Amino acid sequence: MQSIVSKIVNYLPTEQLNSYWDHFEQVAFAIYDSEKVYLFNHPNYKDQPYIELVKTSEFQACTCIIFEGVPTAIVDTRLCDSYETIYSVIVHESFHGFQYLLNESRLPNEISGFTYPIDFNNIQLRILERTNLYEAFIAEDLQMQAQYINEFIEIREKRRRLFPEYVEYENLIETVEGPAFYVEYQALKDVQKNKQNSLDQYVSMLLDSEASQLNIRRSCYSSGLFICLLLDKISESWKVEFMKSKLDVYSFFKEIYPNYYAVPIALPENAREVNEIIQNVISERKKSFDDFEKLPGVKLFVEGAIKITGFDPMNITLLNNKALHRTFLKVKIADEEYVIQGPVCTEFQQHFMQIESIQMYVTECPRQVGNQVSISNIGEVKGMLKLLDSNLYRVKV
Repeated sequence: MQSIVSKIVNYLPTEQLNSYWDHFEQVAFAIYDSEKVYLFNHPNYKDQPYIELVKTSEFQACTCIIFEGVPTAIVDTRLCDSYETIYSVIVHESFHGFQYLLNESRLPNEISGFTYPIDFNNIQLRILERTNLYEAFIAEDLQMQAQYINEFIEIREKRRRLFPEYVEYENLIETVEGPAFYVEYQALKDVQKNKQNSLDQYVSMLLDSEASQLNIRRSCYSSGLFICLLLDKISESWKVEFMKSKLDVYSFFKEIYPNYYAVPIALPENAREVNEIIQNVISERKKSFDDFEKLPGVKLFVEGAIKITGFDPMNITLLNNKALHRTFLKVKIADEEYVIQGPVCTEFQQHFMQIESIQMYVTECPRQVGNQVSISNIGEVKGMLKLLDSNLYRVKV
C-alpha cells in the first residue's frame, strides 16, 4: 500500500486532470483497505501530503462521500487489480466530487433501476441501439457515421416513447456516470502502456447484450462514455457547454449534432437471442437469492419498522418483493443508524426503502442484553431476541 501512496503523491497534479476535462480540479480523495485509510488533499489537513487513518464504516465501496464536511472520493484498493486501475478509479470518483461542487442536479431515480422491466421489445431495440452507438464511434466514413448516429437516435427516441420512465433513468445515469467513465478512460489510457487495451474493456461493457440487461445501471456507464467520445468528434468545447447545460448527455448530444435526419429502423432477426437473455436474467436473479440462502453462519432475521438510509445501487438484485444487497446496507432502527456488511436481503411490501425484515448471516449467535440485542459486527439493537431453530434467530424491533 505504501508504494501506491508514493505513486499517487507524485502523479496526481491538477494539470493532469485538466487534460482529461476542462477546469477539472482535484477534490479530497482516499484509498483504503481493511485496516487503513490514506487521505489526500483534504482541506482540514493542508500541511501534509496525506494522513493515515483507521478504517471506519464511512469507507464503503468506490464512491464519493462527504468526509468531515468535504466531498471526498474513496477507492477500495481490494477491488482493484493494479496501480493503473486504482489511479483511474480515483480520477473517476474525484469527478463525482467535481460534479458535487458544481451542484450537479441531473440525477436519476435509483429505484427505477431496480424495477427496470424485462421486456422483449426493449431488449431487442436496446441491443441494436448500442451496436449503432459503437459503429458510429469507429466509423471513419462521415456518411456512414451519420447513418449510425441517426439510427442510434431513432431507436433511443422510440424506446423513450415506449418506456419513458426507464429511458429517462438510462439518460440520467449516462449523464452522471458517462463523463466520469470518460475521465477514467482518459486516465487509464494515460498510464497504461497498451492504449488499445484501455478501450477494449469499455467496448466489451457496451456490446455484451446479456450483461447489459443483467445490470442496467452499469450498462449505462459505457453508453454514456461512448456518447462522450462521439461528442469529442463533433465539438471541441462540448465539455464546458455540457456542464452549464440542464440537458442529459443524450439530449445534449442530439441537440448539438448537426446532421440529424429521420431514418427507418429495421429490427434484427434476433428473437432467439432476446428470449435466451430474458431466461438467463431471470435465472441469474433466482440463483443470486438461492446462493444467498446457502451462505454459512448464523441466520438472523430482524423484523419491524426499519428504514433504509444508504445502499450501493450498483450491487442490488431485485426479485419480486425482495432485494439482495451484495456489498452493504445502511438502515435506521429506532433512531439509530447501522451499517450491515453484505450480502444482506431485505423484504418490503409497498416501497423499497420501507422494509419489513432484514435477513443476514452473522459469525456469532446474537445475545439479549436487557432490552437490547447484541449482534456481531453490527452492535446493540433495541429489540427482543428469539431462537427459532438451531443457528436461526429472530429479532423483533
